[in-house]
Amino acid sequence: MLFVGIDWSDKTLDYYLHDHNDEVLAQGKVEVSVKGLTEMFVNLDKHGRPEEISIAAETSHGSWIQTLLDRGYTLYPVNSNSVNEFRKAMNSQGDKTDKIDRRVIAKFLSTFHKKLTPLNPDDNDIVTLRTFCQHRLRLIEEHTAKINELLCTLKTHYPAVLELFGSLDSHITLEFLKDHPTQIQMLDLSEKKLKKWLQDHSYPSMRRFEEMAEILKQPALQVAEHLQKANVPLICYLARSLQSLSREIKEWDDNIKISLDKMPESDWIRSLPGAGNVLAPALLACLGRDPKRFDKVSKAQALMGTAPVTMQSGKSSQVRFRYGCWKFARRTMHLFADQSRRQCDWAQAFYEKQRQIGHKHHEALRSLAHKWLKILLAMKRTGSHYNESVFHESRSRYLLNQQA
Repeated sequence: MLFVGIDWSDKTLDYYLHDHNDEVLAQGKVEVSVKGLTEMFVNLDKHGRPEEISIAAETSHGSWIQTLLDRGYTLYPVNSNSVNEFRKAMNSQGDKTDKIDRRVIAKFLSTFHKKLTPLNPDDNDIVTLRTFCQHRLRLIEEHTAKINELLCTLKTHYPAVLELFGSLDSHITLEFLKDHPTQIQMLDLSEKKLKKWLQDHSYPSMRRFEEMAEILKQPALQVAEHLQKANVPLICYLARSLQSLSREIKEWDDNIKISLDKMPESDWIRSLPGAGNVLAPALLACLGRDPKRFDKVSKAQALMGTAPVTMQSGKSSQVRFRYGCWKFARRTMHLFADQSRRQCDWAQAFYEKQRQIGHKHHEALRSLAHKWLKILLAMKRTGSHYNESVFHESRSRYLLNQQA
């Protein structure tokens, strides 16, 4: 077995790998990012397979923890006080640096690993679902970036087309841009040619034809012809890319639905108000299946970024946004909170109360997500469907106990 100690911060990971003979095999410092973690994985995997490597860190949550578990490493969260006492036993001079800490943690793990409890990775089904959801999110982010790039290009070099169709990323709009990539080509269309083109492409809103024909007659912001032609390759490329991304996202949606349908948790997770076909699987991917994964609600709230961070020193105290968390989970909980208040009366009332006491929109949503997470973990334990009357009864009992 190989042992790794990680001394971590919000931005970097200091790692130290040694074998059972205490021989140093690898060490380094990487950023908490895809690139940084990949670099660390390459260095570790030179010396053994993930299942042969045990890793210790003074935390059980963070944006990188789930990545280590999904890759197959055995991860041990260790108590910082125990590590501090072990450090004192190893180094009576009291020296403390990141390089010393990572070596001490690795040595602590190799000494006591048989008495420590590792974090349990999620079932393969959950890991697969989470991977699907995270890949889908990357495609969505790429789709959004290309939409913004196309919009910026059209505003500058092809402004007339922006009024012609309702949605820039619709199939009909992108087809039109591929066939008519310059403003000159669009304005040269007669009503007859435009109508034929729309019919040939099965345009579903022909009732708008008169409005569209009128747009062709309106004066448009002049753009130099050479600039229009110079941007034709970019416009066509973006239109094709967006169509391809839309198809890919649809395929990922189908994969996610098939995966979720096979899971016993699909019924109760879909019963959540506002979850829908996208957020329901993402929520389950965040919560996982292991009943011992979150022995305290506060651990889940810290991992998923709904709990703020309190900075206190002497009489000074400050509450700030939590940066060190699982970003995918924080985004999922944030979106779910926003959707839930549109279908759930108490969620909307809670959101409005947060706004009234001075919280901004996103702060109020994080507070609502913080509350939802406690409900979600209770539903996960029992496997019961969401029932708003149960929530109201529980809240009434809580208020009565507070008054007693």
